[in-house]
Amino acid sequence: MKTYLFTATILVGMASAGAAIADDDLCWVPISEWQPRSAVQEFAAERGWTVRRIKVDDGCYEVKGRDAQGRRIEAYIDPKTLAIVEFEHGGFNNSGAVQVFESCNVPMANWQPRDAVKKMAEDKGWTVHRIKTDDGCYEIKGLDADGREIEATVDPATLDVYKLEFEDDH
Repeated sequence: MKTYLFTATILVGMASAGAAIADDDLCWVPISEWQPRSAVQEFAAERGWTVRRIKVDDGCYEVKGRDAQGRRIEAYIDPKTLAIVEFEHGGFNNSGAVQVFESCNVPMANWQPRDAVKKMAEDKGWTVHRIKTDDGCYEIKGLDADGREIEATVDPATLDVYKLEFEDDH
């Protein structure tokens, strides 16, 4: 009896852990509702992206390549709607090598004012709820033009958006 209870407890714990891990996926779409990779390729081409690779990660299509300006990109695309769930791009460091910006290293004297950040966001059709600084970058929380919740990481000097995340309630 003790062995049965111990085994049952372990199995319940493992199932709970599996559910918690599955909750980390960015996209939750049954595979029967996925659009084909060719649709993702077309979606990317419409944006001027040169695709290096399309794979499945976190329940989404993950697209790696370059944008129209030649910057390295990584985008997570909802497989049903082809909406961008998360997007980030890199630039070039002083040696010309591609780098992904995880933090902004810009002297405060070169920062654009918050009003300029707000205007940039509004020009994109975003509704700004909050602008703060994080890891030397501006971080915008608000809504995009389609009403989706977003979090954008912005270079404080150039106002380039390095990372754009869409909050989705699956």
